[in-house]
Amino acid sequence: MNKPKNLTTKEVAAILNCSESLVRRQDMKEKLGAFYIAERALRFPKDQVDEYINVQKKQSSDNSSEEPAAVKKTLHRKKLHSNFDLF
Repeated sequence: MNKPKNLTTKEVAAILNCSESLVRRQDMKEKLGAFYIAERALRFPKDQVDEYINVQKKQSSDNSSEEPAAVKKTLHRKKLHSNFDLF
């Protein structure tokens, strides 16, 4: 029976291409199913990290199929107001 692979914070950050501090945030720890194996040793189950990536990819592809939001064009730059009339 194969034991599931557990990843360190550094490994997860490399996989997700983000900072370690982002991986350590409470909401990310919950999304990735983090657990402590010692007082300060944080680990992430590889299968849950893979599942998180797949969900993010699916959400990204679902959002890209929607129509892009209309962008309002501004022809004139707004003038900055100043008491000294510098602009």
